[in-house]
Amino acid sequence: MFESLKSLWKKDESAAEEYDSQATLLAEDIQALEGKLEKDPRNSDVQKQLMLMYNRALNVFAKSKQHRQDVDSLFLRIDELRNIIRRNI
Repeated sequence: MFESLKSLWKKDESAAEEYDSQATLLAEDIQALEGKLEKDPRNSDVQKQLMLMYNRALNVFAKSKQHRQDVDSLFLRIDELRNIIRRNI
């Protein structure tokens, strides 16, 4: 009887590892796009791609054990990107 209840609370480690690997890949992609944006802040294509990456990363980072602490800094970078976009308009 209790075995079925225990299985409900048991976390799936493979799912956690999957989120960690996705978060690592997203972090690398974000870093590359931020480098491109630093070279050319007026590049609207990079701005759009970066905003999409940030939004995708929020969900994955929140579920990742390794990158969970980066969610707050991600919100700050989103605000900075919005400010850059506003200045360029």
